[in-house]
Amino acid sequence: MFLNFDKLNHLFGGPEEEEEEEKVDVTPYKEAQQGLLDELKGMDEQLQTSRREQYESIGSALPEDPGYEYISYAGASEDEITADVTASYREAFKKQAEDMEREYSRERGDLLKAKEETASRAEEEINAAREQSAAEKKSALEGIAANGMGRSSVYELAGRAYDDALAREEEEIGGNIAAQLAEEDEKLADLQAEYLSAVKKADVENALELAERIEKLQTQRRKEEQAVEKYNNDVTNSILDYKEDREKTISDEKQAYIRRLQQMKEYEDSIQDYVGDARENYLGRLSAAVDFYKQYPAGVQRQLISDNSAALREYLGYYYDDLLDELNIS
Repeated sequence: MFLNFDKLNHLFGGPEEEEEEEKVDVTPYKEAQQGLLDELKGMDEQLQTSRREQYESIGSALPEDPGYEYISYAGASEDEITADVTASYREAFKKQAEDMEREYSRERGDLLKAKEETASRAEEEINAAREQSAAEKKSALEGIAANGMGRSSVYELAGRAYDDALAREEEEIGGNIAAQLAEEDEKLADLQAEYLSAVKKADVENALELAERIEKLQTQRRKEEQAVEKYNNDVTNSILDYKEDREKTISDEKQAYIRRLQQMKEYEDSIQDYVGDARENYLGRLSAAVDFYKQYPAGVQRQLISDNSAALREYLGYYYDDLLDELNIS
């Protein structure tokens, strides 16, 4: 604080001015005076702006967005799972069907070959029987003819007997062959039936296996989707909690800032002085005012200050008296 010795002298019985000074015309200085008031007003606004910025910056260190990231399900869709698994199993089923058909064709080929061999053997046996019968018939008939019975009924009966025997033998061979062929046809029919049954069974089993595999993967997909959904819900809740906590923290800090300003104002009122950034700002105002008024004669100083005392008291606050002390104005 600056001390005004003239005021002290007045308080303790010092000399008083005998005559009141005449009013000075300060019209030529009004523009300059207004310049000072504008400067002081600007310094006041600077202090208020600084405090407002401090107030508004509270919480700026806390980002509005905590940066929690959502995730997306990156797996295959239901249609893609069905298509991929079906294609994969179809290829496996195709190979299985080809293997079964190949085995069936091989076994069927063996049976057909055996059947052909049976038919061929029948023809060979019949031809052999005919050759043997013809040879035996020829030998017998030649013997009968050699005995002079070539034109007799014996010769004719003998030939007929050989023919009948050959016919019976051919019939027997044909019957045996027919039975074997029938057995082989039955084997072919059984083989085909077994093959078709195996194919049908494989188709059913494969279809069930495919459906089971698809359902298993779809179930796994649903679990993964649910896990993603739960995670994202947790992220949403965490973001809401963060924002709520952030707003509360900022609100608490702003209220604390206001309380500090109020406490500082009460303290300044108690000591009739400023502290902190306010002191620096008000000292700057006082310095600007002192420098301004010292340019002019004492009478001009007094008149300008008297005419603008309300504004100067507002802008200089506790330091208004210090201005008077510096200028020795009582």
